[in-house]
Amino acid sequence: MSQSKASNSKNNKEQPKKKRNIKRTIIKVFGILVLAFLAMVIVGVLVFAYYAWKAPAFNESALKDQLPTKIYDKNNELVTTLYMGQKREHVKFDEVPDTLKDAVLATEDNRFYDHGALDYKRLSGAVMKNFTGGFGSQGASTLTQQVVKRSFLTDKKSIERKAQEAYLSYRLEQEYSKDEIFEMYLNKIYYSDGIYGSQTASKYYFNKKLKDLNLAETAYLAGLPQVPNQYNIYDNPEGAEKRKDTVLYLMERHGRISKKEMKEAQDTPIDKNLVQRTVEERNDAMTDTPDNEYASYINYVKQEITENKAFKGQSLNDIMTSGLKIYTNMDKNVQKTLQDSVDNGTFYKNKDQITGSSIVDTKTGGLVGISGGKEYKDVVDRNQATDIHPTGSSLKPILAYGPAIENMQYATNHKFQDESEYNVNGSIFKNYDGKGHGSVTMADALARSYNIPALKSWQETNQNAGEKAVKDFASKVNLNYKDQIGPSEVLGGSQSEFSPTQLASAFASMGNGGTYNEPKSIRKVVTQDDETIKFSSDSHKAMEDYTAYMLTEMLKGTFEAYGSAYGYGISGVNVAAKTGTGTYGDEVYSEYQLPENAAKDVWITGYSPQYTMSVWMGFNKVKEYGENSFLGHDEQIKPQILFNEVMSEISSYDGSDFEKPDSVTGSGKSLSVAGNEDNQTTSNSAPSTGNTDNQQNSYNFSGNNNNVTTNEPQTNSNSSNAQSTTQSTTQQQSANTENVTTEEQTTESPTSESSNEQSSSSDSNSSDSSSSSNSSSSNAAREAAKEAEDE
Repeated sequence: MSQSKASNSKNNKEQPKKKRNIKRTIIKVFGILVLAFLAMVIVGVLVFAYYAWKAPAFNESALKDQLPTKIYDKNNELVTTLYMGQKREHVKFDEVPDTLKDAVLATEDNRFYDHGALDYKRLSGAVMKNFTGGFGSQGASTLTQQVVKRSFLTDKKSIERKAQEAYLSYRLEQEYSKDEIFEMYLNKIYYSDGIYGSQTASKYYFNKKLKDLNLAETAYLAGLPQVPNQYNIYDNPEGAEKRKDTVLYLMERHGRISKKEMKEAQDTPIDKNLVQRTVEERNDAMTDTPDNEYASYINYVKQEITENKAFKGQSLNDIMTSGLKIYTNMDKNVQKTLQDSVDNGTFYKNKDQITGSSIVDTKTGGLVGISGGKEYKDVVDRNQATDIHPTGSSLKPILAYGPAIENMQYATNHKFQDESEYNVNGSIFKNYDGKGHGSVTMADALARSYNIPALKSWQETNQNAGEKAVKDFASKVNLNYKDQIGPSEVLGGSQSEFSPTQLASAFASMGNGGTYNEPKSIRKVVTQDDETIKFSSDSHKAMEDYTAYMLTEMLKGTFEAYGSAYGYGISGVNVAAKTGTGTYGDEVYSEYQLPENAAKDVWITGYSPQYTMSVWMGFNKVKEYGENSFLGHDEQIKPQILFNEVMSEISSYDGSDFEKPDSVTGSGKSLSVAGNEDNQTTSNSAPSTGNTDNQQNSYNFSGNNNNVTTNEPQTNSNSSNAQSTTQSTTQQQSANTENVTTEEQTTESPTSESSNEQSSSSDSNSSDSSSSSNSSSSNAAREAAKEAEDE
């Protein structure tokens, strides 16, 4: 019994001890769990902090949507819209109808205005489902989180991305109001087919503004962004209808519409007002390529806007995706006509031939049309209308005769003695036929593009007005030369390389009474914040009004008999012009076995009181045997064909002519500066001297070793017997080492009454020069000779 008592006493003592041990164990386990939990929290916080630290920088620019730029023409009519990668039209929050707001909230985030950056109630439910369905099986993103994801992050599902999303969402709600965030969502969300933003989607699918959508259409747009391609009505009309019905059910469930409204909208098919689109049209909608007919003009606009100080320091992409409205000088009818003619013209020799052309308003200088080439694509292609090319004889009015009228008040019938050869600083220049044409007027020398009278006029200006006079005259029409102007430049070689846009604006000053206007495409820009940025353009007096008028009257002769563009004037329109042709250096002729009459550049720049148009044509590479060259007259007049075609289409035919200023006296081809008598004049206007038969092949360039600039030959035809006779002479200069420029003249007998005069003067029908002597001369003379052969 004593043993039993002892045993009980021992057991009684051990039980409290066991209880204490269990308690300690429980406390220890709990402590470990608490510590583990705290450790996990700390680790979680550290991981979150690390991921947040690695998150993209929170900046306002990332929140900005890529907004389209709208281009307007001179009449303030919308021409085209540039999306620059994302088709999106911005809508302000107060312009969004309440039905769409309710539909989006009911579908995406019904407690948006009640919770913070995260909806923890919704998040906890999603977490439980993610445990059973796997990470990412259930989403709980708020509108704020969706804005963050589309602004800063990717669609990748990971713990890192979710942590960064939560951090940036918190930042976003600290900086912006709920309405502002909602507006961001409505403009950022994707709606399939390359469409971003609710306003853009509304117009794309239903051709309506948001405020004009019915409830069924509104519900469809609200539900589309969740899985846009799956619910695309064009691909899955049945799925689109089901999605619409689901959104309507959610709207009714959350008390945002009545059951009656839900039922009526569910019974309304969403394809009733759907814009019908083919697969091709849908694919085109997803591209960023602007209309081809406007691409060249848009390229010029981009160049111009980046040069404006208001956009200094901004990238072109940032500028063009900031929702600008750009008001231009474009005449969309002129632009369409020009690009269509360039795209579909019959003047192409082969696929390697390229073209550039610009048209400006003669009075204002505004760029009304431009083509960078056939089927021009912005970014992909070079804009041939803004690239520089050798000008040939195009600049004789500006480098030879304009300065003489401006400084010495030469009359249009001022006399020049054309010679068979002419020495300039040791270099011998000749006309393509090796003959002089006797006493000629300045007007005829210009219209027929004789070279030696041009060189003499240039020399006389240097002697009487100083060696800077010609360079200064050219600079006033924005044709700037780095070095001094020599005979090469006068005849179209060496430094004489400019773009069609530059030539168009320079020649427009002659048709505008001597006032030069910079060729601008932009009038003003209106920003997304309704700030208006005016674009100014340089406008200044470039020459005296008498110089401009007298040059114009002389250049009208280009389209008259014996002129270099005879037959390509615009019937019923007063127009003046100058042509130009450029050839290769001798080594190129030899290397590629080119025919003697091969030319590389051909031009015409002409103007009426309404428009000024410059056309250049050339090739993008040289090929053997003249495959990529303009061979002879028939091919070298291709720019004249385009000029005639476009100007005939766009001109007003109002009978307007260039206004004769009081500073000019006389008429016809005998004009002079009022109060300044020119004692060196002549009435001789014969196109040439000598016998035409003897002209053929009478001059050989094989002895020349200089690079020279020459003119274009003339074609004689006797209209009295309705018979046209083409005469051509081709000579070659064997030692040329530079590019050369020439011009061709087409000459026809004016009437049967003058047939006797014509037959006696046909020996001088061509008028380009060549030079032979020092290697420092221009490369120009040979080109004219080659052109002459074709005629």
